[in-house]
Amino acid sequence: MQDRATIEIGKWQLESLTNQEPYQLYVEDMFPKKDSYKMILLVFDVEQEGEAIKISYRNNNIAEVSKKNYAQFAYRKGAARGGDVTFTTKLNSVDKKLNTLYINQLPKLLKVLQTSTFTEEFSFFTAFKVCLDAHIEEIKTSLQAKFEEFDKKIQQAMGVSVKFMVDGKEKYLGDFEVVKQIILAHGTEGKSSKYGVVSEGKNSQCSVCLKEKEKLHGFGSPFKYASVDKKGLVSGFFNQKNNWKNYPICPECALAFEMGQKYIVNNLNKYFYGKNYYMIPKTIFKNSPEKLEEAILILTDLKYSEKGKNSIKSEEDFLMESIGEAKNSFSLNLLFFEENPTTKAIKIKLMLEEIMPSRFNTLFNDVPAIVNKHSLYEKAITIKKEKKDLVFRFALFKDFFADSFFSIVQKVFLGQSISKETLYAKIMNVIRQNYNKSRSSSGYVEYTYLTVLKAHLLINYLQQLNLIDYNKNFNFQPMEQNTEKKKRSFDMEKLHKFIKENENFFDEDYKVGIFSVGILVRLLLNIQQQSLGNTPFEKRLRGYHLNPEILQKVYVEALGKISVYQNFYTYQEFKAFTTEYFNLNINKLSQISNNELSLYFVSGLELGSRFKRDKEDTKKQEN
Repeated sequence: MQDRATIEIGKWQLESLTNQEPYQLYVEDMFPKKDSYKMILLVFDVEQEGEAIKISYRNNNIAEVSKKNYAQFAYRKGAARGGDVTFTTKLNSVDKKLNTLYINQLPKLLKVLQTSTFTEEFSFFTAFKVCLDAHIEEIKTSLQAKFEEFDKKIQQAMGVSVKFMVDGKEKYLGDFEVVKQIILAHGTEGKSSKYGVVSEGKNSQCSVCLKEKEKLHGFGSPFKYASVDKKGLVSGFFNQKNNWKNYPICPECALAFEMGQKYIVNNLNKYFYGKNYYMIPKTIFKNSPEKLEEAILILTDLKYSEKGKNSIKSEEDFLMESIGEAKNSFSLNLLFFEENPTTKAIKIKLMLEEIMPSRFNTLFNDVPAIVNKHSLYEKAITIKKEKKDLVFRFALFKDFFADSFFSIVQKVFLGQSISKETLYAKIMNVIRQNYNKSRSSSGYVEYTYLTVLKAHLLINYLQQLNLIDYNKNFNFQPMEQNTEKKKRSFDMEKLHKFIKENENFFDEDYKVGIFSVGILVRLLLNIQQQSLGNTPFEKRLRGYHLNPEILQKVYVEALGKISVYQNFYTYQEFKAFTTEYFNLNINKLSQISNNELSLYFVSGLELGSRFKRDKEDTKKQEN
């Protein structure tokens, strides 16, 4: 379960933070994924004579915030509608943020101070309120002017806080005891109080450490994937007070849970072809912080920009390949999710648990190394006018399974069989869409030739993983060739060699026949293009929506058309080949789906030009 793995990460983090005050464990980095960002500080001068305190607004200035100093600003995210926990907040609307500080947060702070022992701080913030009462509009104007000095990109990651100058020394929110107390209370008691309800257990077993504890929180999970504000999702006859019975967490585990969640969100939040996911390591042996640290370093210390910058592979594939090179001393939980931008609640789309590095090695290193060797993919794509090999990337699944990406990822990672009908339907859907776009759009459309190569590569990959069925015993035995020297424009040897090298793709004689019909139509289209300047026969292909009956008609009509345009003697051997593998296997075409049949036809159509004899070879024949 990823929760226990998260807590182990939290414990590992707590061991390295022994010098911090308790409240600092709950202070948050406002923009954790940035190395630094800007904070506008509202600067106030503090004058004190005896017990009298006078605070006046001086100006504002900019502070650079980083991992080293963010704690002094005492930021902690609050509720979506109630503002953040302290005066430090993200700045996106000057009016809104200052109103929240002035109207909501400051009165709440003074109310806390009235019942506390921090009498000096009560006097201090009372004086601060007097200052705001007198200068709030001036502060708004100057803050707005400072905010507008920066471009939108910087504004999107900017905060605002306060700084007090006391006897020439700087004092930030993190220096006030009441602020420390508020943050600590929010971080701990907030785990038992939510939606105006307190859910807390006594003297029961913690669901994480399995020990009996005096106190148990009812809202202890830091991940917002449990919607306990909806009826029917909590126990105790919809009584939210009893939510602690669903998921009881003791204070110690709750703290470790939050620390682990913070680390995961800040450091192990990855993207897999546009999909958000958390990569959560779990050691094979319990209570092994050294092994956990090793695993985390593997996941966080990868330098894609250095090792992968000259590769056509993506950063996603590079990460997965690197994990595959690790030892099986840990496993990974991959939690794919979608996040609500307002509430930050996450909706789990896919959870893959305990995936070993050896599985990554199989999926991203070993099998790709096998399939990438195929000569069909050599110099098959052009990147910046340079020919490069087509290689397997997991993006192929995104290309063909865009609407069911999580489902196919689950099947591949877990080694579950994949329906051939589903696979071929997905492939043909992409081919047909691109074909239709090419005839009606002026924008970029992927060439069907490239799509066919990608489909061939994907099928090859899945066959190597034994995730789709195919006839492993197919043995292509071509008929004897006519050795009489005549002018030939079609190279049967190339065709035989190609089929022999792709026995796992064809795997049945009738698939060779369907492929051959595709080649035949390509020959016809080439002749029409040369003779007429267009390809009217293409209309007979029905947008690649084929079935056995339509394919038979296409075959007969193509033979007839070729005879009209030129003598067929240059294709006699190929005609005999097609007769053997297509005509004699027509009764078997119903054994596969229409989509699979269509793919083999389109493959022949797109690859057919590969088997034309080179001009030099033709000249040798003539001599």
